[in-house]
Amino acid sequence: MSITIGIYLENKEMIGKVDEIFGPIKDYSVSVSLSDKFKANSFPTNQKVFIDPNKLLPLSRFLPKPVDNKVIKKKKSGGGRGGGDRGGGGGRGDGGGRGRF
Repeated sequence: MSITIGIYLENKEMIGKVDEIFGPIKDYSVSVSLSDKFKANSFPTNQKVFIDPNKLLPLSRFLPKPVDNKVIKKKKSGGGRGGGDRGGGGGRGDGGGRGRF
């Protein structure tokens, strides 16, 4: 599924479509495929162009999910070495674990 994202002038005239979005989230760049009636050199330097905000996805969709403290607490329970519900000595018959001879 491809979504077409139009690029417009201030007067809402469509000048082209977004071809590709690249770069880091906070310093991104886009390449634009211009319509046939527009040429790249016909725009002044630093020409403002606009995009329909209804065509954009929320930034939160691309960021890592926040850590849930409940999940961390569940992972920490269960004890350390040889303790908790992981089994104890390891089944060697001598009680297992470190430091036993």
